[in-house]
Amino acid sequence: MWLETEVMPYARTMPSTSSASSSHSSKKGAKSHVEHKLGEFFRNQIANDSSPAYGGGFRAANAAVNKYGLRCTLEHIRLTGNFPL
Repeated sequence: MWLETEVMPYARTMPSTSSASSSHSSKKGAKSHVEHKLGEFFRNQIANDSSPAYGGGFRAANAAVNKYGLRCTLEHIRLTGNFPL
């Protein structure tokens, strides 16, 4: 989500990663082409990582946020230490 809102506000190529608007503009100003490409690389790496901790954890967190929203997901994690099902 951070990559979408801060590094790549104008290009959402990873499917359903959050409810962040593609028209969101960064408070830090326009990003360079290099920053854009680097953001794409990191988003792709995170989303497609096969390790349980990184890739699996990202997919579980992303699914929870898409289903319940960020605030409810974080509150559930705070209370239980686990992602909501």
